[in-house]
Amino acid sequence: MAEVTAATIDAAGKETRDVNRAIRQAAEEGATEIHVRNPAGRHSFGVALTGELHVVLDGPTGWYTGGMNGGPTIVIHGNTGWAVGECMMSGRLEVHGHAGSGTAASIRGGLVYVEGDTGARAGISMKGGALVVGGSVGYMSGFMMQAGTIVVCGDAADGLGDSMYEGTIYVGGEIASLGADAEVKDLIDEDRTLLETTLAEFGIDASSRDFTKVRSGRRLWNFSAREPELWASAL
Repeated sequence: MAEVTAATIDAAGKETRDVNRAIRQAAEEGATEIHVRNPAGRHSFGVALTGELHVVLDGPTGWYTGGMNGGPTIVIHGNTGWAVGECMMSGRLEVHGHAGSGTAASIRGGLVYVEGDTGARAGISMKGGALVVGGSVGYMSGFMMQAGTIVVCGDAADGLGDSMYEGTIYVGGEIASLGADAEVKDLIDEDRTLLETTLAEFGIDASSRDFTKVRSGRRLWNFSAREPELWASAL
């Protein structure tokens, strides 16, 4: 097992660009675990990182934390703003708090976990990977989802899965309304196994919730003049 070499960066009084440069420099010098103190709700920390790196942000962060990463694990101890983990290619991102709108937008791989709630459009345009939300999600979550998995342990607001192409959404609470062409499907044993194994890692008992499975109805895959009202609802 490789030795863990730790480094600590104090972000107080520093520009975000300088903190991100310090993270990369520490990694180049051999650090595999980096703690960033005093992020103070500022934007774009820990972006575009690659390799096996563990970055811990000890406090709340702003928009776009952990975006465009390929490999590292990012842990946020606090709330975070819009678009956390946006366009992540691989790796892992954990938010031990709440997250803003656009959580895990357009991710292609890896896993994003939010302990609390998210704002609107969680998992918008996901192209792979997984988003796990311990709480509830806002309106239009899963909008234009193309692949991947979303697991919501709480409730989902209006427009869930609107215009989704592929992928699967599981909701453990109430769904206010489904979006255009999103349909409830029957749970099968494979779904139950996935939920159990995925949630057990976060200390959540999947059997304590009655999950609903949502997938695309596939009626929007090809334009049809015979269903103008369906296409109008998606615009």
